[in-house]
Amino acid sequence: MKKFLSIFLLLILFSITLYSIEYITLSSDLSENLGGRVSIPFFYGTKDAPSAFLLNSYLVKDVEDFLSEYLDQLYGLRNSIDESEEPYVQVVIESEIGFVSDSFVSFYTDYFSYVYHQAHPMTTRKTYNYDLTLSKFLNLYDFLALYSEDTGESFRIIKESIIEEINADPKIYFNVDETLDTIGYDRDYYITNEDFVVIYQLYEIAPYSSGIREFKIPLKELGIEIQ
Repeated sequence: MKKFLSIFLLLILFSITLYSIEYITLSSDLSENLGGRVSIPFFYGTKDAPSAFLLNSYLVKDVEDFLSEYLDQLYGLRNSIDESEEPYVQVVIESEIGFVSDSFVSFYTDYFSYVYHQAHPMTTRKTYNYDLTLSKFLNLYDFLALYSEDTGESFRIIKESIIEEINADPKIYFNVDETLDTIGYDRDYYITNEDFVVIYQLYEIAPYSSGIREFKIPLKELGIEIQ
C-alpha cells in the first residue's frame, strides 16, 4: 500500500503543466496479511487541478477505509479461532471508467471481499460522479437537474425503463412491482458515452445469483449531452 501511495503522490507533480484531463490506472497486488489486488484510476492534467486532486484523494480514502476494515477483521479472526487454523481474507478493488471530459468524470469501483468461513463473496459497486467545474459529487437528482432537458421527464423515462426490463424477465428478481422506488436521489448511477446506468446492489431487488443489476437508458432519450 505504501508503494501505491508513493506513486499517487509522485503523479501529482505531472498535473500542474497539463490541461486536458487524462487518467492512468494504478495497480498493486496485496501480498502482506490481506490477499488480493487494487486497481483504480488516477486523474491528472485538468486545468481545474485542485478539483482533480480532490477526486483522487476521495477515492484513495475509500480504498484505505475498505482495506483497513478487512485487515481489522483478519486480526480479529486470528485472535478468535484455534491456532491450528489459518484464517484468510481476500479483497479485490477494481474500477471501470464510464465517462471522462474536462467538466465531468463518471466511473464505478467494485469492492470485493471474501472472509474466512463466509458463505460466499460479497461485492459493493460504488459509483463516483464528479463535476470538475463545481468540485463536487453529483447525486442522481443533482445530475439530472443540471444536465437533462426536463428533469421530471427524465425521472419518468428512467422509472418506466427499469420497470419494463424487470417485467420482461421477472424470474430473476424478487417480487417487485410499479411501486418500487427506482430512482431515489441517493440511487447509485454512472454514465458512459452512450448510456445512463442505474445500479441495484446485491440483494436489493434480486437474489445473489442474479448479481448486481444494471439498467441502461440511452443519454439521448434523457436529453443529456455533456461536453
